[in-house]
Amino acid sequence: MTSDKKGFSLLEILIAIVIMGIVMAMNSQLLMDLIRGQRQQAGIVTSQFETSLGLEMLRSDVSNAGFGLPDEFASALGTYTEATADPAQQFNSAPNVPKALVHNNNVGAFTNYIANSDYLVIRSPAVGMNTAAGKWTNITGTTVHIWNDVNLDMVNGQDYMIVIKPRSALGGMSKLIVSSGAYSLQYITSTLDAAFQPSAATGERYLAFGIEDSVAPTMPFNRADYYVKIPSVTNANCAPGTGTLYKAIVKHGPAGTGGATEECPLVECVANMQVVFRLDTNLDGVPDQTVTNISGLDALAIKEQVKEVQIYILGHEGILDRGFTYGGANPVTVGPSAAMGTTVNLTGFGSDWSHYRWKIYTLIVKPKSFY
Repeated sequence: MTSDKKGFSLLEILIAIVIMGIVMAMNSQLLMDLIRGQRQQAGIVTSQFETSLGLEMLRSDVSNAGFGLPDEFASALGTYTEATADPAQQFNSAPNVPKALVHNNNVGAFTNYIANSDYLVIRSPAVGMNTAAGKWTNITGTTVHIWNDVNLDMVNGQDYMIVIKPRSALGGMSKLIVSSGAYSLQYITSTLDAAFQPSAATGERYLAFGIEDSVAPTMPFNRADYYVKIPSVTNANCAPGTGTLYKAIVKHGPAGTGGATEECPLVECVANMQVVFRLDTNLDGVPDQTVTNISGLDALAIKEQVKEVQIYILGHEGILDRGFTYGGANPVTVGPSAAMGTTVNLTGFGSDWSHYRWKIYTLIVKPKSFY
């Protein structure tokens, strides 16, 4: 009787194992590539989302520059307190009429500030980060207008506001109303100090702008500073030597708190920021000059002449990707030109600089509250 049993030889089994190993290795590599690609894509999407939010805040603040700022003080103000520490205090307007915009590109000497990156100061009640900031209304006689809108109506007995007498004619001046040296008051619905009451006989209206929701203001506006700085704890996903774009609020309050800056990180992995201004020097409504320095303009001239603010930010999207090679120019021009901005050599950001997705973000903003 013969046996008809069939099976696999040892050679066949070994060949099958080898083939299976090759297939598994290929699948493993494909899986690793897929995971790496998804990680890269997730990093890019997250970076784009966070950058969009940060740049939108910057755009909004520049758009509101000068909103609620007076051209002059109606009577003796005495003084007010701004920033108390460097480099922020270098850009104080106190005790003079506040400038809506101040710009400087020499803060790189201070620890951790990116060299040759600009520093931008924006003043307006609307640029604060408390619930009163951005609220406004008008006053007729003793009546404070109620909008019945939680985003506009100040909270009685809580929110502090300033009162502005607006320009009454072409060439006139808006004035900060001051009563016995006081320029702010808590929102009230009935009785106003006489100095804050416009003439009922002429039908004149004053404008009121929210400043603070918890402490008495120590300056008649809010102030936001924007700059690029290397944080104390760096993000491992950012190229070495890049920093963070910050919005820093100059705080109101008594000695020890008022004048300090409170930093809010907006955009990570930033290498440089440049700011350019388009001016209308002959006041015909058409910009005729592009400049990088407005330090020679007083507060009124800034309102009248600055028609456009251009902001250029160099950073990278996502994380290190050795499967990607940057194909753009190096050095990179940050600004409308090298002469109107700066150039940045990307090789200064580590040996893997070419494996980051470098990008120039450009904001062109027309301040809506300027004349």
